[in-house]
Amino acid sequence: MKKIIIATSIIISGLFCFDKLFSFLIQENRNIKLSNVMKGNLDYDILFHGPCEPLFTVDASKIDSLIQIKSYNYALRHTDFADNYLHLYLYLKANKAPKQIYLYVTPESFDARFNSFHTYRFAPYLKDSIVSEVVKDMDPDYFEKSRFPFMRFAYYNSYKTFNAVQGFKHYLQDKSRAYFKDGHIAHPDNEFHKKPDGYIAPKHLIFSGNLNVTELTDSSIYYELYKKRQLFSWDPKRASYLTKIFTLCGKHEIKLILYESPAYWPSIADQPNRNQFLQRTDSIAKKHNSEYLILNDNDIIHDKKNFVCPLILSVKGTQPFLQMFSDSIKSRLNSI
Repeated sequence: MKKIIIATSIIISGLFCFDKLFSFLIQENRNIKLSNVMKGNLDYDILFHGPCEPLFTVDASKIDSLIQIKSYNYALRHTDFADNYLHLYLYLKANKAPKQIYLYVTPESFDARFNSFHTYRFAPYLKDSIVSEVVKDMDPDYFEKSRFPFMRFAYYNSYKTFNAVQGFKHYLQDKSRAYFKDGHIAHPDNEFHKKPDGYIAPKHLIFSGNLNVTELTDSSIYYELYKKRQLFSWDPKRASYLTKIFTLCGKHEIKLILYESPAYWPSIADQPNRNQFLQRTDSIAKKHNSEYLILNDNDIIHDKKNFVCPLILSVKGTQPFLQMFSDSIKSRLNSI
């Protein structure tokens, strides 16, 4: 019995040690945006935030060169508003507030079938009361199990083990800059795709926590939606977290502006309730004394070569968009 107790104590002590080690190493991984920004001392005029569309489309360095500002692309793949909220909360906890934030919003942003809350991204920060509150709300099973030593990393180990190993490498190298220094990831100049090719989601990523679970396959609902006349579904929880983002920005005196970059017109022209969703989004923005920019240009939206999928611009399409977006940003900065 005594040997069992000793062995159990050793195992538990080892798990606590691994817990602290993983937390430290992941926070040393400079290629994780959250780990990078939590080092602090960042000072940007503008943040671009949201899911895949701005991640691949908004070249912050290019915009800086066009209108002489300092900006950062803080977008991450497949993120919902709760994920965006926590990333922004933690950014503001460690860094100076920007003047403006441009958050990508499109009708699918409110539909629980699309994008997700990536619980594992926040594992090192669960001791923060706001982080734990949101994680508990979005992924209650994970939250309960995370009370056990090392479970906050073991639960989604396939996502975190490599991050920890890479963080160890960065720690040994004393790495101080992320590979994508302005946060923008330039995608290949691919042709428009009919099937998921890495822009949509890992095949086995579970969406929406334990609600409306959808596992993406090659016949992704994303592409089915943009081929058929399907309705979007409004998720109140998504909308509530968008409101939280507005409230957080108000607290820090940041102007939050919602926007949608050009979308391939033949794919969206016949969506039955698209306009209804745009109007509801605009109403939310106006309620918070802001605006919802629908950035369209006929020379962009009707040419399929400008897109790699219905909502993500190709390299060809990004070039005129960035000029248009930069002009829009500059006009707002001049009015401050």
